[in-house]
Formats: sequence, C-alpha cells, structure tokens
Amino acid sequence: MSELEKIRELYKLLSPCYLCPLNCGANRFKGEQGTCNSQVVPRISSYTLYKGEEPPVSGQNGSGAIFFSNCNLRCVYCQNYNFSQLGKGKDVSVLELSEIMMKLQSMNASNINLITATHFLPQSIAALRLARQKGLSLPIVLNTSGYESLEVLRLLEGFIDIYLSDFRYATDEEGIKYSGVSFVSTFTLSAIKEMLRQVGNITFDSKGIMRKGVIIRILVFPNGIENLRKRLRIIKKEFSTDIYISLMSQYVPVYLAKNFPEINRKLTRLEIMESIKILREEGFRNGWVQYD
Repeated sequence: MSELEKIRELYKLLSPCYLCPLNCGANRFKGEQGTCNSQVVPRISSYTLYKGEEPPVSGQNGSGAIFFSNCNLRCVYCQNYNFSQLGKGKDVSVLELSEIMMKLQSMNASNINLITATHFLPQSIAALRLARQKGLSLPIVLNTSGYESLEVLRLLEGFIDIYLSDFRYATDEEGIKYSGVSFVSTFTLSAIKEMLRQVGNITFDSKGIMRKGVIIRILVFPNGIENLRKRLRIIKKEFSTDIYISLMSQYVPVYLAKNFPEINRKLTRLEIMESIKILREEGFRNGWVQYD
C-alpha cells in the first residue's frame, strides 16, 4: 500500500471514528466530538525543543515536540491535564502542522515527536507527508499511552521510526479506575508487539541519538511497588529483558488524584530506590530512570 493509500485509510477511520480502541463512532466530519473531545481540525497545546525525554531521544538540542490537545484516556493523575483533559490549545491546519515540523527541523531538533497524537493521526501523517516533500528528514517519534488500535498502527508503518509507549497497568481494574478505559494492558501489549515488528530493536547514530526502535515507559505509582514488579514480569514474559525500559519516578498528585488517597502523594525516596532495585532484580539492564 502506498503512503497516499495509507493516509486515505486513516482518514476513513476518522469519521465515524475508530482510530483507537474506544471505537466511539463519532462522525467527526459532521462536527461530532469523539470521546476524546476532538473534532476534525487538529488542536495543539504547543511545540518546542523539549529536553525532558530519554537522553538519546532528546539529544543535545532537544526533541522537536508537538503537544496535541485532548486525549482518548481520562487519567486522573495527568500532569498535562490543562490541555489533555481540559482541551486548551490552538487549532491548526494540516499545512500549518507540516510547517511546524519544518520549523522544528530548522531549530536543529533531534526528531519530530508527536505527543499524544492518537486522535489526530490521519492529520498528523498527512502533515508529515507534506513536510517530507519539503525536505523533512528527521526521525519521527510517536509518543503514546499505548492504548492503540492494531489496524491504525499497521497503517503507520513506514511513517514512524521511534515508538515511546507507556505500559500503565497490570490489571483491567486499574485502567478503568484511573484512566476510564478497559483492557489497557491487553491493547498495549498487542500494540508494542506491532511496534517492534515495524521498527525492531533500538539503533543509534554515531552521536548516540536514537534513530529507530521502541522504548517502554513505566510510571511508578505511590504504593505501587508490587504492581511495578507485575508489569515488569509481564513484559519479560511477552518480550524479553533486552527491551529498553524507561522507569519514570516523577509521579506527582495533580488534577483528580486528590480523590484517590492511595495515589495522592509523591513517591518516597525509598519507593524510588526500591523500584530501581526491582528493575534490576527482574533482569532489565537496558534503559533509563527518569527522576523529573
């Protein structure tokens, strides 16, 4: 299938909307909002050179991050809730989105980083194709919660070079309680398998900047040390300990976390140290620990 044919297939999934596992069926071309609170025109919160990703993703200058507004999840602890949940941002056309990508390249970004773009993937990929026609040559990152449709992911093959995927929960109950969606771990595991099929193991350039591959991100929750072990063991069983893990210990209780006493605090130093110890005990050696 050609690039143009893939983009057409992505747009078909936009209205009625079946872009993500929610399959809400909203007719976004007729002005209906999906469960993600989005219509057809892409909305972004901001774009910038962002140095907060893993070192080989950020590089020296920063990742060319485009933060999309709205989200298909309803995470009660989302640090970006002002635009992911409350929808703050600016509407942009596909052409404007392609121009943003070119501007980030001119700013010496290490890559183009599409952050929480699931609900705007047809428009993002159309913009990417335009940008490539204008000379865009950077690796493309899809920064995702992992709650993705296999059909959509397969249409992304050839467009995405790097996948940064969360693996949030070990059980369905947690996904429903904290993110408002079912079967998060099931969809995420299937999604990561497809990502690995597409881009394979991580490769770096001569400067140590990531060019291709998959990183699994694991957010550590307060009172969640045993849950962390469960997730790591699932990953070990489904993949291997060779996969790159980014252990995220920078959880803060924002947005609606105050309504859930068990996660309504920061991690303790002991929890952070214990999470790193568990990562090593389970045999994982590739990756990073994020502290802030």
